[in-house]
Amino acid sequence: MELVPAWLARHRFSYSPEQPDPALTDDLRTRLAQFRVDDPEVSIVVPAYNEEKKILNLLSSLAGQQTRYRTELIIANNNSRDQTQALLDACGVRSVLVTQQGIGFARQAGLEAAKGRYVVNADCDCMYPPGWLDALVKPLANPAIVCTYGTYSFLPSAVNPRWALLLHETAASVVFAWRRWKGWECVNVMGFNFAFRRQDALEVGGFNTNFKRGFTNDNNDEASEDGWMAMTLQAKGKLKRVTHNARVWSSDRLLVKDGGVLRAFSKRVQKELRQLRLSLRPTSL
Repeated sequence: MELVPAWLARHRFSYSPEQPDPALTDDLRTRLAQFRVDDPEVSIVVPAYNEEKKILNLLSSLAGQQTRYRTELIIANNNSRDQTQALLDACGVRSVLVTQQGIGFARQAGLEAAKGRYVVNADCDCMYPPGWLDALVKPLANPAIVCTYGTYSFLPSAVNPRWALLLHETAASVVFAWRRWKGWECVNVMGFNFAFRRQDALEVGGFNTNFKRGFTNDNNDEASEDGWMAMTLQAKGKLKRVTHNARVWSSDRLLVKDGGVLRAFSKRVQKELRQLRLSLRPTSL
């Protein structure tokens, strides 16, 4: 028993990036036709860098969106050197080539290319429940809310069983609650699962492209373009955490890169303790 929702089954298929089954790409092309509109209300923006192994699974889940909004889909291809672009072309998906390397540049290019009033952000190694799009967009009809965001779970793999991932996610939820209590809610906003009004994002300067993933800021903490966007948007209104239909399912590849769920959990604890020490440090008058 993997403890994952039933809707995922349709999207967890294997394929050859070099020679995908034409029946698969034809089916995706047909199902993704809903996103080929000239006057979108919503733009889904997805950065991509060498995502040939996961991108068709992502596209399948997006094709399953049940939405009342006219929606376009934009993939910001950040110099992929594998079969990413060929797979996008086979599925009839609109893409923009982003030549400056970095996820901040990719998200910013997608934002600038978007035509919708609302921008919903996703990632290639995630899969999205059928009601996800509407769940994030609907609260933005309230002008007091400037940014919506959801949460995540990890898909089990040969390295990380679902029960271990669940423990990791439970601990993370405690950290997220603590951040909200401390007034640091913007740090909880993750690039693969948040939305905002396009005009608001442009007015605050768009995504900060100076941040590089894997590098740290002056507080010895990793800075990110998604948290920065949420923080700057807060000057215009409120953030809203969406709990219904806003849980996305992500690959555990970053946990695998960290050496497995236990080692990743240890790194998270150390990071949060470091932030706690910084928050308790007395300020000079």
